[in-house]
Amino acid sequence: MSISEHIRADDHMALETLKQALGDDLVRHDIETRTYYANDVFWQPGIAPLAVLLPNTADEIALAVRTATEAGLSVVPRGGGMSYTKGYIPDRTDSVIIDTRKVNAIIEVNPADRYVTVEAGATWEQVNAALEGTGLRTGYWGPLSGINATVGGALSQNSAFFGSALNGTVAESVLGVTVVLADGRTVTTGSGARKGTKPFTRYGGPDLTGVFLGDNGAFGIKVSATLSLWPRPEHVEFLSFGFSKFSDMALVQASMAETRLVSEGFGIDKTKVEHSASVNKLSDGLQALGNVASSAGSLLSGVKQAVQVATSGTAFLRDHAFTLHIVTEAQSAAGLTDNVAKLRAIGKRTGVELPNSVPKVMRSKPFGPVRGMLGRNGERWVPIHAVFPLGEAARIAEANAAFFDDEAEFLNDNGIVYSVMTMTVGNEFFIEPAFYWMDEITPLHARSVGEATVAPWLDRPANSQTRQAVVELRRRTQQFYASMGGVSWQIAGDYPFREIMDPDSYALLEAVKSALDPQRLMNPGMLGLDTVPRR
Repeated sequence: MSISEHIRADDHMALETLKQALGDDLVRHDIETRTYYANDVFWQPGIAPLAVLLPNTADEIALAVRTATEAGLSVVPRGGGMSYTKGYIPDRTDSVIIDTRKVNAIIEVNPADRYVTVEAGATWEQVNAALEGTGLRTGYWGPLSGINATVGGALSQNSAFFGSALNGTVAESVLGVTVVLADGRTVTTGSGARKGTKPFTRYGGPDLTGVFLGDNGAFGIKVSATLSLWPRPEHVEFLSFGFSKFSDMALVQASMAETRLVSEGFGIDKTKVEHSASVNKLSDGLQALGNVASSAGSLLSGVKQAVQVATSGTAFLRDHAFTLHIVTEAQSAAGLTDNVAKLRAIGKRTGVELPNSVPKVMRSKPFGPVRGMLGRNGERWVPIHAVFPLGEAARIAEANAAFFDDEAEFLNDNGIVYSVMTMTVGNEFFIEPAFYWMDEITPLHARSVGEATVAPWLDRPANSQTRQAVVELRRRTQQFYASMGGVSWQIAGDYPFREIMDPDSYALLEAVKSALDPQRLMNPGMLGLDTVPRR
């Protein structure tokens, strides 16, 4: 039986219209492709789309959106596929997913005016490679998954990691975006929208850029973005500390954040050390050691660093309930020495200084393979997060520990392992529990992590019962954080939003959606926004 015989007559006509507009090679509708794109890192099984569209240019994205919505199909944008919040999973069968990864050009690097404009499908690894030799860098410069994660995806989910302790989330680095709306029109925000003006500033009128940041594609598909550039610090150093209490580590992180001397850093518990493939792979192999050596200031110092990493490894992390790993940067050697002294003094208030191999090797190859999508022994993994005011870091750490102590029996009964990671993002305290459990390896994991890596685990059966228990635990955690005054960034179709918003404020969001997407066909269901009746 052919695939077309599974498709309703009106959807078949829409599919043919898409092929005529874009060409057969840009429209995929075989079962394998549709099934693959129906799942994200956590949520499965999802609803398979009618088709997956693979445009090569921003103009082709605009044509795809206009053709699809005129045919009554909903449109779902997808970047690097690293989401675990239903951000690119369709909510209906009469939808198309637009894979933006081939729309990935570096449009302009402008060192004199301190900005870079890139297409939304560019990965963070590509952006950073394009800036090599300029002496400049974006404030936020990518997530750990930057080898796969795209600029557009980061803007939709309001990503944070590299550079974020000092410079905030990716949103703080954005000067403007170009977006395809639901009717196929292309609009630009920031000064780049003015005739004959460079995209050098975000302001000069209402901040329309912010509407399209953290929206998960609910208001349109981002096709390019302009980001601010700042001098790349020439000197870098690393610090690590061990703690016996979660609240002690959180308080140290908050105190360090107040100095504005931390570029990025993260705290983890011992369980994360034992189960995270990323942590356990940080100091494995000669390639990582070679990267440390080549990134050092001299050959001699590089060799010394490599030896330190090789001898320290990560085993020492297991001697501490919690460990904190910090990167600090400066424009001068004297400035760096001062940074280290101040941060070391703060860390030693309640912590013990440790070998700094973890942040050192992480920085040597910031965009490595996304091995952390699975646990050390191939366990499935999914996180949950919230951010809180910086001054509440210790309180939240204590409350979080109490919450998961209460969940210990549920975790044990369902074979779920809990770990936690924390960081500071500007003036915010970020907390991210993660859950590990045994389950099947999906094609998305296999492609992302590597077929050879997952080969020993491919015969694992699906474990829908424990996966459902993780769903329930994540929802309780989300509700707990909301009750504590927490805010979540990667809302998509996963986190509670509508129910915790002030009604009048949410009505404004509804009004924006109605103005930009009156048929409610742009990534329906995101941000809790209602959808129109389906065909």
